[in-house]
Amino acid sequence: MARYRRALQASALEAFMRRVVHILIGLILLVTLIGLGAGLVYMAYDQECWVRCLDTLRAERGWGALGGIILLALVVVYLLTGIRREPAGDQYLSFNNNGATVSILLRAVNEFISRIGDEFAAIVSMKPTVRPRGSSIEVELDLRVKAGTQIPELSQLLEERVRESVRQNLGLSDIKRIRVNVKDIVGESPKDDDMPEPLEGS
Repeated sequence: MARYRRALQASALEAFMRRVVHILIGLILLVTLIGLGAGLVYMAYDQECWVRCLDTLRAERGWGALGGIILLALVVVYLLTGIRREPAGDQYLSFNNNGATVSILLRAVNEFISRIGDEFAAIVSMKPTVRPRGSSIEVELDLRVKAGTQIPELSQLLEERVRESVRQNLGLSDIKRIRVNVKDIVGESPKDDDMPEPLEGS
């Protein structure tokens, strides 16, 4: 679980750094555009300054080209950091944690919850589905269990464990509902005829 917690923290840190870079480049581009606009307005009323600027650009074409390349690169990086690229169908779950907004990929949350099923010997496999519901979430668990399992008791223990683990490791405390669906029962319960006969005198 610690490994998944570190992965989720790294994902949140990456998203935060991308937003910071996006904002900084946006400020640089804004200041540059304001400076260029003010300079053009000034040169429009000062013909001598206009001529000097054109002569400087013709004499220093290399620096002018370098400046244009840098501006184009900043625009490209600004656009890329502003676009959240993710596979189709992926969604993020966002919530407030001590005043900070944290976003976690729902697929990562599902994978984290699916590992909880490994803690129960009666569970053969578990497929969770997390759905955002406003500021809370709903969790649906599709199970394949072993024959002879006390399903009501298992469902209660599993629900408590999921709530506790999600709250402690992911910081999600507002779980509206957890629904447990037993999709398959694997194996057969021992029949009465197969039970060993009691020893005489016991």
